[in-house]
Amino acid sequence: MERKWDPHTCTGCGAAFEVGYDEGVEDGPDALVDVSCPACGRAKPISIPEGAAADLVVEEAEADADEGEGD
Repeated sequence: MERKWDPHTCTGCGAAFEVGYDEGVEDGPDALVDVSCPACGRAKPISIPEGAAADLVVEEAEADADEGEGD
């Protein structure tokens, strides 16, 4: 099953990250969950479809992950 990825920005350090979950749960009502920034660990409440929390993945956005790695 494909994943839906939603972009977010940390309110603490400003890092960009994406939250992914199975597309099949998109049709349900929304639920509020806390996710941790992969860069600094600060919690941020986000809204996702109810039932998506069991399969939630949080990853640093590629632009931020490549920062400082050189050419």
